[in-house]
Amino acid sequence: MDRNPLQGSVVPFAQRWHVIQEIDLIRLVQEHRRRLALCGQAEAMADALPDRPDASTMTLFLHALDTLVERGEQADGVYLEAMLSNGRADPLTDTLLDHVRHRHGADAAAARELVAAFAEADAFAAPETLGHMLRSFFNGCRRAVDFEQLAIIALAGHRLTPEARGLLVDALAGALYD
Repeated sequence: MDRNPLQGSVVPFAQRWHVIQEIDLIRLVQEHRRRLALCGQAEAMADALPDRPDASTMTLFLHALDTLVERGEQADGVYLEAMLSNGRADPLTDTLLDHVRHRHGADAAAARELVAAFAEADAFAAPETLGHMLRSFFNGCRRAVDFEQLAIIALAGHRLTPEARGLLVDALAGALYD
């Protein structure tokens, strides 16, 4: 379902949110939490190698990876761009949003590679290779989430309400201890 956050805008000439509130970021931060939980699963799986996870854990993990691939292919940054860009050429905004998009694409590609590896007859026959793939995936995914949150803080600046800024800062701080 396509959703245009600017459709029906009371101020149609505005190219971005004037004030970014906590409610504007809740869905994004929840998606980040899901990604970080998937990273935690990948890390636990890598730490347990050469042991195999049980079938139900593996099925849930592969389903989550498939979902990440689908979302990565759909994540074109329209929501962030509408929220953060000012409608004028701004090299910093363009560069940071491009970087966020590329990181989403890299996460989707790494997830796709993991799904393909697990589809092989015996992915666990080479635990060192599988461990490297899992670690590359969860390290890259965690960095992408951190970068996206930092980009929002940098680009939104004073337009973030204290609650919205607190939500992002808490999410970043929580990532340090996970």
